[in-house]
Amino acid sequence: MSLTEFKIRQAKSKDKIYYLADDDGLSLKIEPNGRKSWSYRYSVAGSSKRPRVKLGLYPVMSLKDARYARDEYKLNNYMGENIHSKKIKSFKDVCEEWLEFKIKNSFKDEPRCGVIQLSKKCLYNDIYPELSDIPFNEVKRYDLVTVVKKIEYRDVKEPVKKAYSYLNQIYDYAVAMGYCEYNIANGLHKILVNNKIKKNYPYLKEKDISNFILRLNEVNTHPIIKKALWFKLYTGVRGAELLLSEPHHFDLDNKIWKIPALHIKQFRRKVILGHDIPDFLVPLSDQAILIIRSALEWSNGEKYVFYSPKNKNRHLHFNTLNTIIRKMNYSKNELSLHGLRSTFSTILNESGFFQQNWIEAQLSHTDKNKTRASYNHAEYLTQRIEMMQWWGDYLGSIK
Repeated sequence: MSLTEFKIRQAKSKDKIYYLADDDGLSLKIEPNGRKSWSYRYSVAGSSKRPRVKLGLYPVMSLKDARYARDEYKLNNYMGENIHSKKIKSFKDVCEEWLEFKIKNSFKDEPRCGVIQLSKKCLYNDIYPELSDIPFNEVKRYDLVTVVKKIEYRDVKEPVKKAYSYLNQIYDYAVAMGYCEYNIANGLHKILVNNKIKKNYPYLKEKDISNFILRLNEVNTHPIIKKALWFKLYTGVRGAELLLSEPHHFDLDNKIWKIPALHIKQFRRKVILGHDIPDFLVPLSDQAILIIRSALEWSNGEKYVFYSPKNKNRHLHFNTLNTIIRKMNYSKNELSLHGLRSTFSTILNESGFFQQNWIEAQLSHTDKNKTRASYNHAEYLTQRIEMMQWWGDYLGSIK
């Protein structure tokens, strides 16, 4: 018996998926969550197979439209989608479009922290299972709340924050594209449970450095990993700047490390856009020179100075260094790799010997209110040479 709109509206969900049949292979699928969708099942000549083709979701696609789509599919010899019916974008369709936009906007240069990978992981693991096939314009704010609360129920802080952030970005994009009138994800952060106090990266106090050096000397790990941690401590650079270093970046005769601007956090995008930005200059103390010479001997012939012992055509992974810090019996609340950079900054500032702008220049920080300093990577170089040798001598005396 043919379906009617009244029968379809009256159909209730059950514990299991079931189908209501219409004429000529058209049927309505009803899921336990109440979702209804149209499909067309047809016979293949000379075969017992009966493929099923999804046509669209009800009520976006009415009974009349579903019959028209079935007939179009038959007229097209069962090939492709129906070509005249209106394409209804699902929630996943819009998300995938946003994701592609995000990749293009980063010039397909995925950040080293894995922003694109984190976005995909959140979408596929947490968001799509709940919202994937729903027509985008039928998703309600309560649906987004449900997604966020389910993640929060797992008692994980970062994934729930990222889910909110991505949903907010997706709806901002959708508004700009005209897929919806306003951002229904705006303000979702107000329902998140804020049960943790924001903390800065844990770092070493002056009194803790001697114990760190003792543990670093004693920890059982590959020599190149130890050298990377030593060099990080002696130079105060960011993890990515350290791990991406190549032999030709070092001018050992002049005690200078020339870090390409492409590897500097705040200049990476400018370089990709075509700006001509000079190398960032890091003065090296006598002690740092000894470490880098030793590292270069170990990595002889490798692309990266601090290469991965497991995969020599790659550099060490950021997490590898943090893992060794854990192996040195430091918890996440006691010390992180980035915390060594904070240690460097704190002790130099507390010494009283050096101006803050020298230290900030050494850390490759830029004043957002200044444009003149943005491209001057040799700023305060003379002062920084003296400062870095003082830091080398300071660590040497503790060692």
